[in-house]
Order: sequence, then C-alpha cells, then structure tokens
Amino acid sequence: MPRFRPLLVFLALLATGLVAGPQQTQPAEAAVVQSVLFEKGGAGYGCYRIPAIVRTKLGTLLAFAEARRTWCGDSQEIDLVVRRSEDDGRTWSAQQIVLSGTDADPNAVATRGNPTPIVDLETGRIVLLTTMDPGTTSRPRTPYVQFSDDDGKTFTKAKNIGAQIDDPTWGWYATGPVHGIQLTRGTHKGRLVAGTNYDVDGRAAGQLVYSDDSGETWHKGATDLRTDGMVPQEISVVEKVDGGIYAGARNNSAGTGNDSRAFAVSNDGGETYATSYTTIPGLTTPIVQGSLLRLRATDQGAKYNRILFASPADPERRRYLTIRSSFDEGRTWQSVAEGTRTTSDWSGYSDMTMLDTGEIGLLYEAGPVDARDQIRFARFTENDIGHPDAPTGPTTPDVSGLGNHGILRGGTTVVAGRFGQARDLDGTDDAIQLPFAESLAVGAGDFTAMSWIKYGARTTPQAIFWGYNLNEYSQFWLRAEPADARIRGLITTGGNTAAVATTKAYNDNAWHHVALQRKAGTLSIWVDGVQVASVASPAGSVSPGRPFKMYVGQRLDGAHHFDGSLDEVRIYKRAITAAELNSIRTSNVTTVPNAVLDLPLG
Repeated sequence: MPRFRPLLVFLALLATGLVAGPQQTQPAEAAVVQSVLFEKGGAGYGCYRIPAIVRTKLGTLLAFAEARRTWCGDSQEIDLVVRRSEDDGRTWSAQQIVLSGTDADPNAVATRGNPTPIVDLETGRIVLLTTMDPGTTSRPRTPYVQFSDDDGKTFTKAKNIGAQIDDPTWGWYATGPVHGIQLTRGTHKGRLVAGTNYDVDGRAAGQLVYSDDSGETWHKGATDLRTDGMVPQEISVVEKVDGGIYAGARNNSAGTGNDSRAFAVSNDGGETYATSYTTIPGLTTPIVQGSLLRLRATDQGAKYNRILFASPADPERRRYLTIRSSFDEGRTWQSVAEGTRTTSDWSGYSDMTMLDTGEIGLLYEAGPVDARDQIRFARFTENDIGHPDAPTGPTTPDVSGLGNHGILRGGTTVVAGRFGQARDLDGTDDAIQLPFAESLAVGAGDFTAMSWIKYGARTTPQAIFWGYNLNEYSQFWLRAEPADARIRGLITTGGNTAAVATTKAYNDNAWHHVALQRKAGTLSIWVDGVQVASVASPAGSVSPGRPFKMYVGQRLDGAHHFDGSLDEVRIYKRAITAAELNSIRTSNVTTVPNAVLDLPLG
C-alpha cells in the first residue's frame, strides 16, 4: 500500500449549541472546517446519535440523526430529524422531524431510527429506510420506507415493509445505519442497495436488500446467517469498479480491538454473496459502526481507485476518528499510522458523502467528554488526507520531459559517476522513490529499464529496479544477487512469471551497464552492451493495478537496499535496439526516443 507522510488534522471544538453555519477551526485558508449540527440538550432532546448523510441530485446535503428524547439509550422515545444544506455544508437549515411516534399517533412513544438514506440519481427521489421498535421495549423491530420527491424538504408517511425484507421468525432487525447506494454499472444499473442485519435462533446474519423501482418495493437479497459466532452488523456498502458490491460490517462478536471489521462481496447486484463475511486483518477499530465512500474510480477516468473508510481507530475505546483508504477495492487498507486522524476527541458512528465541490463531507459523533456529546460535520479534500502520487522530499530531476522526478530517501550522497555525477546508496535506508504516474506504467507492451551500477561491499540481495507490486502480483524487477553469483530480472503478469539471470554478479566495484528488456515475447538481460541471457516472456500487463509504487535501489516493502552507486537510470516504453542501447552505454546519448524516465542522478 502507498505510505503517506502521516497527516494529523485535529479539528478543534466549536462553540456549543446548534449553529446555522460552520465555524472554521483553522486559519481561513485551511481546507478542513467543521460545524456542530446536533448537540446534546439541543431542541429539547437529551441526546443525538446515529448520523447519516447524502447529497441529492440537486446537490443538497441531507444530514439525518436520531433525536433521543431523554438520554442516549437505544430504546426510548426517539424521533428522526434532518437538516439541509444547499451550499455544501457551509450553512444549514433548522432541524425538522422526519419521523416520530407510531403509525396511528405521531406523538406516541416509539423508537424511530437506523436511518439509511439512498438517492436515486435517475429520478431525484430520496428513499429513506428506517427501523421502528415500540420504545418501551426493544422488540419487535420493523423496517419502514418513506420518500422525498422535493429534494428533502418534505417526506411521505412511512410505510411498513416488514413483509418484504423482514421475517416474523427473526428476533432483531436493523437497517443500516449509513447511506445506501445506487448501482451505476452492469446488468443491475439503477438498482438501490442497502445493508441490514437480523438474528434468529441465536444466530446473526448480515443481509443486503434491494429495490428496482426507486424504493417502492424491496427484496431480500444476499444473506449470510452465521453459525460460527460472527455477528455482522451495521453494514456499509460501496460499488466496486467491476460492478460488484463490497459490504463492510461491524463484527459485534469480536473481542476488543480484535477482528472487529468484516466484509463480504456480492457480484450479482446484491442478490447473493460470492464470499461470506470474513474478518479484515489489520483494520483495527473498537466495536463500532464504520462508513465507506468511493472517492475515485479508474473506470470513470481517475488515475487510481480509492475507497475511504471512517471509524474510530483506538482499538479499545471509541475515539480518534480516522479516515483510512483502500487502493485495491477493499482487499487491503491503510494502517492507523497511514490514515488521517480527524479528531483526537471521543468519537463514534459516522457517514460520508461527496460534495459538489469535490470535497469529502463527514458527519460523525464526537465530544470532548463523550462520543455522544455532538454530531459534527467536517469538510476536507483529498489533499488533506494525502495523494498516493504526491510523495515529498528532496528530488533528483527526470530529464525525459515527463516530470517523473525521483524522490531521494534516506540521504543518498553524490559521488563521481560513469558520466558526470552519480548517487551512492548506503544499503540501509537509501533509495530513490519514483512518483505514481501513468507514463511509468509500461503495461503489456515492450520496455527497456537500465542503469549503471557499481557495488561489491555485501552479498545480500540488492534491488536495482522494482516496480508495481510484490510476490505473485503483476510486477517487474531487476536485482543483484551476489550470493548466488548473478543479477536477475523478473516479470509477473497476472500470476505468470518469467525470470532471467546472468552467470556472474559483476560485484567487482567497477561500473557495469545493466538492462532488463521485454521484446516480442522474450525477456532478456543485458550487461555492458551484450545480451547475456533470455527466456520466453508471458503476455499481459506488468502494471494493471492503481496506484502503483516504483523504487530504484530497494524493494517496494523497504527490503533489499542497494549498497553501492547508481548512475543514468532510464526506462523506455519500448524495446530499444542493440545499437541504441550501446549508444547510450558508450556515449550517454540522450536522444533515443520513448524514454519515460531519465535520471542522470547528478
């Protein structure tokens, strides 16, 4: 995963009380601002909880919350309220009650909550799923739906849909609570999908529900009824670029900070799960709801895929609301250290949406004393949480004309080179990181990667180039392996691998020119202008994933540091000819076309 410089954005507390517009918590030019939308004791309610937020087709933000009449408990008199913003969260309307009481009496005691709003971008309708219990007990739990066809200004009377997506044998039922989605890809484009959960006979189930008629009727979809003790709850869904649905859940059976997140995938529009819920190693949170939001998608023109995950990050307590990212469609997630802390306060449930400005809007529970003190709204940009293609540090210029300047890591030193000056790497932490740039993705085509090397102090494996990925994934690398008396190059394309090696290590502390080349189904290695070995090469892309990482002088995970000097590092997006290669080797020619990287390293 890309490792960003940790960025901690501590959002200061605002003045207490409900405010009409946000107050900035940083200097005026700062991108990150927040406001308190709901606060304990406001409007006669003892507590506000369970935030959910969506942006309508017209760009209006709708921020929902449970307004709990006397205290913060889950089952009591609870109304569902909303606030609207027509300027991307800069100012907000007064709160209005969306749902209260029973079907017969809106003033009766009842629990109305678990808001799961979904925006139908085809019709503009806002569909709102909720769950009701009597308020004096926590059973039965019944799902409802209601609509707004005027941009969230008013909502219809709630309709009981228990017969559609509930079952009388189930003991517990809950919608969301977090926004649902409308599918935009594949056979089921336009379908509305949301997460629910229930229990029956001591077992717990994570369920998806869906509607193909703008929320008028609903269907039970994918269900994972567990028998192993896992309790998937509070499911947040996001559409994958392949049209599948990634469902992220709170695992309510986990011990503190241990396997507290789980996920499942549906590839048929939410009708069935292709995989059961599985815990997510490394995504550590307390036992709490978390929210998902797609930020970027390569099939929509972005350079990389990015899904955001918001949740408290302290493994034991609900605090340190942190934004983490996945760049591989939920397979792996950033660690806490790589994420962006939104607040150092206590924090709890959350939801996210994209704003018309391109900012991310975050609605979340927080407080200086208790996570249930307030519900806050924060706005921030991708700059605030870090780009995978924007590493920082001193650079060495790329003269290819494409601006792929290398970032110097660890403290490389300038030494005499084969031509002009070179960089000496200490074998410990020195390396040159290349930026994430589409021009460096050689894909399924031919390429030539080359460098002058001078080494010999150690016999450990030492990477010269390493690009795109590790292990069985698509990648390419060129590495000195003096303990095995060789320099070896390798490419992997979709699990198919080819490796080529010299019969000498060339670790004589003299300058040698080495190159790895793929040409017309052949992978070859060249040393000092001569092809010394070749093998058949598999077809396919060595760089399909986004974003990718590339290094000169180390492996992607920071291992196999080069101990010696490097000079004139280049990559060509074609198989250059033997004559061209030798003109570079003998005269340092810089006019050979199709270079995507040219680092003189002076």
